[in-house]
Amino acid sequence: MGRILLSIVLGLFAPFVAFMAAALVEVPGQNPPQERIAAGLAAFLYLAICQFLVTRRDNRRPAANWPTMVALGVPLLLLASVADARNLGERAFLYGPWVIAGWLGIAVGAWAARRVTLPALSFEYCRRCLLACAVVMGVVTVVIAAGVTPMVAADTDPRAAPPNAVLSWGGFVLSLLVAASLALAALRAGRGRRPSPIALGVLGFLALVLAVFGAPAVVLFTHGPAMRLAAILGVLCSAAEFVVAVAVGAVALRLPAAQTA
Repeated sequence: MGRILLSIVLGLFAPFVAFMAAALVEVPGQNPPQERIAAGLAAFLYLAICQFLVTRRDNRRPAANWPTMVALGVPLLLLASVADARNLGERAFLYGPWVIAGWLGIAVGAWAARRVTLPALSFEYCRRCLLACAVVMGVVTVVIAAGVTPMVAADTDPRAAPPNAVLSWGGFVLSLLVAASLALAALRAGRGRRPSPIALGVLGFLALVLAVFGAPAVVLFTHGPAMRLAAILGVLCSAAEFVVAVAVGAVALRLPAAQTA
């Protein structure tokens, strides 16, 4: 049941990941092919990674993974069914590639998980991975505080929203909390004590939330040359947070039951 609930939560973020990828190549007032290609590729990679992580290794029967596969893929289907479009043909044209690519990614992730045997993780490996993730989140925190937030607060574009700076500071606080918590988890693993998989799962989820809600920084590209650096830094921070979310999730699912190092 835990894997299914995790899959539902991860699946809910799939539409956001696709939307953010489409925004990278968006052309105002048009629907160019590159938007659908970028969104489909993002949905494919995101859901493939998620399915690979949540697939049960103790039961290699394909039917054992159907619940998690459905839980991951349903949000994209719901998006296609309720999305704003004039008719069914337009809806299929705009969102069909996202759905097809996403479900293909789920299938590839399940296929890869059944054929790739992950090595058992030692406490030392967990410590190094968590420490690296803590360092990455610490760098992200510094970049948000010293780079992104001041530039967003000084944005003079008419489309700039005043709450953006407040949200940026909120991201700073949450990033700092995640970085400190990961450092404590790494310290715990270094002492041969098993970190809580639930706590690591929550930290991975928070990193994913930061990645998804930080990705809209890409729209700052349209706010003029002065905001391009803020947009680049914001997108890089989101990418780093996504990598951290995947790494922490993988450690949470592969924690050793007893010290092996």
